[in-house]
Amino acid sequence: MGVGLPSILSFGGAIKLTRYLGAGVNVGLIPKIKVSLYGEAELSYQEYDAYGRLFPFGGMFFVGAGVGYATIKGSFKSSYDVRPYQAIAPSLPDTLAVESIASVRTLVLTPQIGLQHTFGSGFTLGIDGGLQVPLAPSEIRFETRLPVAVPPEVTEKYVKPNDQKVRDTLETIGRATVPTLNLRAGWML
Repeated sequence: MGVGLPSILSFGGAIKLTRYLGAGVNVGLIPKIKVSLYGEAELSYQEYDAYGRLFPFGGMFFVGAGVGYATIKGSFKSSYDVRPYQAIAPSLPDTLAVESIASVRTLVLTPQIGLQHTFGSGFTLGIDGGLQVPLAPSEIRFETRLPVAVPPEVTEKYVKPNDQKVRDTLETIGRATVPTLNLRAGWML
């Protein structure tokens, strides 16, 4: 179990094969949170990887790397006053609610250095830091939910610019190198 960044919570399993080699799997996440700074936005994060570690001196210090996927999911709801467009679409409500749902998934390499100590009872403490580096183009999924019968003029003015901002943000996130820092505690069997 662990805490850190970018994953707030993490859990996994590790094995120390020899005094000098270790390996494991890790799942990190940020549960769905509301971000009020941008209106009605929700965000969640999940990362999973397999890693290897080399303990060059046979002690606490290690260097290692993991490879896996990082996925960020989010939704954003916004409302627009569309009364001026009711003349061309009488069924249009006074306020148009638009919901954008998106995710970006990226293959990442996570080189790291750290310290890990196992006490005689098997209780283990560790700290590591590194970078989460994108390896391949991101897989972006995007959907906009609109009420039926929205005229093209409204879509052009309000929806398409908002969609483009969301896509640009997702592409930027998918290419970003992110620092990592983790504190871990558990038992080695």
